[in-house]
Amino acid sequence: MCNKKTFLFFFFFTSFFIVLFSISFLFCITSCFSKDASTTKTSITNEPYNTELSEIVLPRYHGFVNDFTNTLDKDWLAKTEHLVLSVEKETACEIAVAVVDSLQGLTVEEYAVRLFNEWGVGKKEEDNGVLLLVALDERQLRIEVGYGLEGTITDIEAKKIIDDVIVPRFKADDYNSGIYNGAVAIANRIYGEYGKAQIAYTDAVESAAAKRFVDTEAFNRLIISIVLVVTCGPWAAFGGFIGITFLITYIKEHKCPDCKRLGLTVKQTVVQRPNYVYPGKSIIEKFCRYCGYYEKLIVAIPKLSRALHTTSSTGSSSSWSSSSGSSSSSHSSSSFGGGSSGGGGASGRW
Repeated sequence: MCNKKTFLFFFFFTSFFIVLFSISFLFCITSCFSKDASTTKTSITNEPYNTELSEIVLPRYHGFVNDFTNTLDKDWLAKTEHLVLSVEKETACEIAVAVVDSLQGLTVEEYAVRLFNEWGVGKKEEDNGVLLLVALDERQLRIEVGYGLEGTITDIEAKKIIDDVIVPRFKADDYNSGIYNGAVAIANRIYGEYGKAQIAYTDAVESAAAKRFVDTEAFNRLIISIVLVVTCGPWAAFGGFIGITFLITYIKEHKCPDCKRLGLTVKQTVVQRPNYVYPGKSIIEKFCRYCGYYEKLIVAIPKLSRALHTTSSTGSSSSWSSSSGSSSSSHSSSSFGGGSSGGGGASGRW
């Protein structure tokens, strides 16, 4: 009869590695598909002030492009600032960009209107301003349009810019080109109204369609999966082999020879222990709880061998023994002209 304790030891030992392998594999794959969007950031300290409508705290702007989360790289921030400054200079229309951590419990529409009116985006008499708002915690964004530009950037066109230009880049964790190209799309709508040349989109890397397979997230997941299989796979296979062997042995020992059901109870009683001179003796009783089958066997236990008890073991003991970058925007003398929101625009999420 097989040694059950040995099988149980190997069974639980290898089962532990199988479970560990499965959890690690699932966690790794899940983390590749689902990345945490809220990375550690250092917010820019700006002196806030309260609106008259509530205790919602709105940040002060320091230019046309305002990143209060340090999400944008310095070069991309300056590039976006240069773009919107050019639009204001050539058309007098004002494009504001605001990247905030939280909407503070408001909807993205409510927050955008309050921030738009508080900053006064657009010229006062013309209301020709546009606000691109991005809220990272809620993963929502909105294009808010002033009265004077509602015919130029309709709600449908604003939604198209969000869905086709900004959101795909945000989903790829490319906030730099997402915000910049969103501003480009808004600028092109304004330039089209004034008969000016369109601006080409710019991406930091190749578009997803043009990427090689080795540059895609799928390739990264494949590499991680291969590493996990190579490192943990042998343990899983070994555990499976031990588990199957134990199962076969269990079935063989507990299958009743009469009714063929797994109801055989096996009891072993040592009636005479072996020593170095004489062998021992044990009684094995088998009883089926289904059909009442009973069998009693007397089995000899080999006498002890001195060679197995002369080895000594020695005990051993073992002892166990973020900087966040800051982005800076161009603190130009640019300021908004006192415009107000027209209530038009579109919202989205990623």
